[in-house]
Amino acid sequence: MHLKVIKVAGDPPLIEDHHVPIFLMDQFSYNDQQWDLTTQQVIPFINGFNHVAKIAAEANVENNLVKACIQNLLYYGTVKLIPIFQYSNIYAGTPELKNLTEKKAFQKECLEYVSKTSETLASFRDVFVFYCNMTHGTTLRDLCARFNPHFIHIDERKLVQFGLLHKLIRRIHKFPVCVGSSARSSPLPFLHQTFNGQSSYDEICCKMGISSRQLAEQIEDDPRILVIRK
Repeated sequence: MHLKVIKVAGDPPLIEDHHVPIFLMDQFSYNDQQWDLTTQQVIPFINGFNHVAKIAAEANVENNLVKACIQNLLYYGTVKLIPIFQYSNIYAGTPELKNLTEKKAFQKECLEYVSKTSETLASFRDVFVFYCNMTHGTTLRDLCARFNPHFIHIDERKLVQFGLLHKLIRRIHKFPVCVGSSARSSPLPFLHQTFNGQSSYDEICCKMGISSRQLAEQIEDDPRILVIRK
């Protein structure tokens, strides 16, 4: 008798509106016929920048069906989830950055991914310095003003994607928490109910249908609200 032990993948995490799916391989390398009709309708809108709620709106597919599709793609290792991209985001380097200095093949993969064009690759030094300057208190907008990524042939959006996919960097999320009570009313109903220290800016913005700037203005205008960064 011959037995074969099959490795069973664990259950994928719950998919939220603010999650951003990104393909781990070129999406055009997959055969459309291997997916159901709903997944085929959703796939064109998965680009590593659209969050789930936006994908549902643009694909004209019910939100829960989109979540089910992405959860299925996640289960089979086709996509990964990353945070929403914004220039106001703050990122921090991780110990995995050392892999860029030690593995030449990994360097080549990185440069091909993050360069603006395949004809003129960014230099490894510029890419590594950019990553190393990602730290608490410094937004991506600040870094772009400092390094001018266009001039050094870096696509900062792809740079962030690659860093997150390979855990070279991590996103520093902001969690508002209300530390007092007041009779003051908010221009956005029920907004303060989300200030529990558990919901991030991304989650709140998607849930309430507002921009991060609108949320920041509401928080800055209310002395009862503290923001935890982690």
